[in-house]
Amino acid sequence: MRYFKSNGSLQTTSTRSFSIIFAFVVVLVFGYLLGSRLNDSKNRILLLFSSNIQLNQKLSPKPQQSIKSIYPGYNLTHLWSMRLADENYFRLAKLLPCRTVEYSGGPKVDKIDTCNHSAENEYSIQNTLEAQSWLYKHQHPINCTDKRFAIIQNYALSGFGSTVHQIVWAFGIALADNRIAVYQVPGKWLYGSCTSSTPDCVFLPITNCSIPSKGSATQIIQVNADLGHWSNPILPSIFQNRTFNWYRTQLLFYLTRFKPETLTHIQNVISQQFTPPSIDLHHPYIALYVRRSDKVRNREMSQSYTLKQYFDLFDADARRANISTVYINSEDEQVFNEFIQINKEKQGYYKLISIKVQRNVVFASLIHMGSEPRGKIVLEFLTDLFIEANADLHAGTLTSNWCRLVDELRLVLGKTIPFYTPENRYLMDMRRRK
Repeated sequence: MRYFKSNGSLQTTSTRSFSIIFAFVVVLVFGYLLGSRLNDSKNRILLLFSSNIQLNQKLSPKPQQSIKSIYPGYNLTHLWSMRLADENYFRLAKLLPCRTVEYSGGPKVDKIDTCNHSAENEYSIQNTLEAQSWLYKHQHPINCTDKRFAIIQNYALSGFGSTVHQIVWAFGIALADNRIAVYQVPGKWLYGSCTSSTPDCVFLPITNCSIPSKGSATQIIQVNADLGHWSNPILPSIFQNRTFNWYRTQLLFYLTRFKPETLTHIQNVISQQFTPPSIDLHHPYIALYVRRSDKVRNREMSQSYTLKQYFDLFDADARRANISTVYINSEDEQVFNEFIQINKEKQGYYKLISIKVQRNVVFASLIHMGSEPRGKIVLEFLTDLFIEANADLHAGTLTSNWCRLVDELRLVLGKTIPFYTPENRYLMDMRRRK
């Protein structure tokens, strides 16, 4: 048997051969596993965005993983201008008490288990990705020829959140009849300051199709977006096993995806007014919207609430989760003076962040503005919406359409920590219009 020297030690030829073979096998196995891992990630992405997605396919029940590790690059496009819940959010959620929240105002009471963060949870991120993919493909067919359409028209003269909700209901009517929803142009949407005067002014286009110049009465119908409420919701067959609450939140999320120009404006405002200059660097934080003024005068809210009443709702949980940053939004300037006093009582525990916007703006004053100043106000609204929806916790009154808008977006993002509301009511609000 021949011997040779290597690094000062003697090895037999057979031993050397065995070492080479063993190393080769290890490399093969590692390469196979690495390739499988990469292929698995690629297959997950292809599954979500291919035409063969089936919502009724059950995903394996496992804890939510880091979205960035499962769906690389998901946050690199304006499609996900709102931040999906991540591992930091779920870690925080586990620190808070479990609750079962009941949403009323729909066909039946829909319940959410706030401690269910598995893939089986209806509000899992997997379900959101799949639903949004289906909605996009429905509204963006490869060929628009011979499709049936529902033209959304006649927007309500009401607050921002109210008009958005009514557009959502009109969108639902189109989907229930297997039609592609298209906005009438010009639409005369109060909050659309561009030429089309539709939600496409600030959000991504609802569809890639145009209204056919010629079409039969069966091919094209008109749907008014001032219906007020969805009296008899019908879900497409693919969503039949979902709750109405989940379904309506998915429709709203699809319709309110920010255009790149809108998102750029929002991020510029934040970078100029926040230190550090990114909302992502302020986590964890709680957002609070205080609605008063006309909402109380018109008796849509039974009463206005002091800032202390809101803080009393979440203070213990905020401390339990080590959250000391609070974002406050309100049309009432007095709220910020109230915060100074409250924070003194709490030994300066909270750090306030906010943006400089025009306060005391309500619907009555907005409708008397010209297109340009109204467009500026709308961008301020959307900056607030971005910050509030991306918060870890949120407080407000769900008799406010704005607060319901925020709550719905957060649920789609996988954020099921309950809304802190002094009204203690969780509303879907689909009452019949009288």
